[in-house]
Amino acid sequence: IVKGLCEKFQGTVYLTARDETRGHNAVQKLQKLGLTPKFHQLDITDDASVEKFHDFIKAQHGGIDVLVNNAAIAFKQNATESFAIQAEETIRVNYYGTLRVCRKLFGLLRDNARVVNVSSSAGRLSRIPGKDLRAKLADDSLTVEGLNALMDGFVKSAKEGRNETDGWGASAYTVSKVGVSALTRIQQREMDREKP
Repeated sequence: IVKGLCEKFQGTVYLTARDETRGHNAVQKLQKLGLTPKFHQLDITDDASVEKFHDFIKAQHGGIDVLVNNAAIAFKQNATESFAIQAEETIRVNYYGTLRVCRKLFGLLRDNARVVNVSSSAGRLSRIPGKDLRAKLADDSLTVEGLNALMDGFVKSAKEGRNETDGWGASAYTVSKVGVSALTRIQQREMDREKP
């Protein structure tokens, strides 16, 4: 994604990562290709880190033209962590981390800015087995608060061992990405209302 932006976007492109060493290594690889991304540390699960990035972008550039939310985690099939832990951590990072970044950085979006929340084919609503849950997640009147309650409900179901019988299925990653997709639709509706 960063490579494509560097090749096509006329402005400054930042690659962010929680791990500074990995982030700098990724930037160096892109620089070897003749591209000029910049690096800034960002942990989407940490309010202070998101605040620091916000303040840096505001001071250096005044605003954002394109925001791409691509950070995510996925537990391996053979992970030793309990499903309850996997569910809580996956929702915390993939859903709430994306929400945290959006809430903080949306105030910096310039007119005609673009936001891309990266999901995956795993995030298709049809992958949620429960018909009632699918209806709630697809509801055009769903709010961020309502979606938060659904995501928290999944974590609670997972902790109680009821995620499958409650209709969520057996993939925390899928639920997190369905959540990101639903969040994206909500955000678009909110932006459409703000800008007639």
